[in-house]
Amino acid sequence: MVAEQVIARARELKASFGVKCSKFSGAVSVELVRAALAAAGIPTSSRDVFVRGVPVEVDLIIPHRAQEAILGVLYEPHQVAAALEIKNSGSFGTATIEKVTSDFGRLREVGIACAYLTLEERRGFRWAVSSERIGYPCFTLGWHKATGGPFEATAEWDQLVLFLENCRGKGNAS
Repeated sequence: MVAEQVIARARELKASFGVKCSKFSGAVSVELVRAALAAAGIPTSSRDVFVRGVPVEVDLIIPHRAQEAILGVLYEPHQVAAALEIKNSGSFGTATIEKVTSDFGRLREVGIACAYLTLEERRGFRWAVSSERIGYPCFTLGWHKATGGPFEATAEWDQLVLFLENCRGKGNAS
């Protein structure tokens, strides 16, 4: 149910914007995921945050319990349970795969678990990001055959929530 709602709302908001804008689509995707995670009891950062010593922007951070970011945007590595890269409609080539893999490698070096989430992806797309391709957990909320066409929701939302709960369980219990 969550996957269908998130995808439908993202599509609705993108269409209502009036013109194609990938930055808007990305922002909407992150905000919808934030709201859905909050409803599942998983607190998140604001979007587009940073981890001290890691020169990459992170779409969304899942902090350990009772952790606050400096000015709402800067976390210390020990404060972070997991980092999420969130895409609206998946990967568009090797550049995306290489960047996600590189960014996750930098975050891993400071002990942060990472995961990739796309709202939608074309089933069987040769550039789709996958766990096998990047070496990190990947989750897809829906598959489609054509962008904007009918989609088939997956059961991966529950898997993402479980992954994040497990990451948080390793952290501070305070």
